[in-house]
Amino acid sequence: MSIHPQIIADTVPLCETTNAAILLMNDSRWPWVVLVPTVADINELHDLTHEQRNQFMADVNQVSRVVQHQTGCKSVNVAMLGNIVSQLHCHVVARNETDPAWPGPVWGFGLAVAYDNNWPDRLITALRKSFT
Repeated sequence: MSIHPQIIADTVPLCETTNAAILLMNDSRWPWVVLVPTVADINELHDLTHEQRNQFMADVNQVSRVVQHQTGCKSVNVAMLGNIVSQLHCHVVARNETDPAWPGPVWGFGLAVAYDNNWPDRLITALRKSFT
């Protein structure tokens, strides 16, 4: 599986399912997970077959559930933006009224704050366990 270099630069790999690579965005301001389909050369959700799309979205839903359960966030934002990185990828972001960008989007809000030995270990463990 090939992942766009920008996604690799911005994330830390967590696990892989049959349908998706699951990565943690290296931005400690939000619990933020990125999923990339394992199908090669896909830029748009509609480029996946019906079955591939259903399987990929099942993984997105699973990640969303785990993120909300582990963080207790008010809202889980799920988005697929292809404006900068054209390879299909899905963002799952935990949001709370106290986060720095609330209620606006996280994209383009300030500069990422990399994790500095303060990794969200409970979230990482729960995500990995949910796919084993």
